[in-house]
Amino acid sequence: MASTVVTLTPAEEKKADKDRLLTVLVNVCRIPFANAKNHPMALALKDAGVTLFHTDFIHMTAADIDSL
Repeated sequence: MASTVVTLTPAEEKKADKDRLLTVLVNVCRIPFANAKNHPMALALKDAGVTLFHTDFIHMTAADIDSL
């Protein structure tokens, strides 16, 4: 059985990365899914320019988090 490699377009990858951040907010930070986009924590991240998981969120330091 041959495996198939799926390559995402840049737009699809960006959407997937935004979805990863949403998943973290819901599953790790325990923000209710219905309120995830308007929750104060999500709004603070957005205001700080953190909109993508791999690009922004995982590179945050403790100082970055404290400044929010």
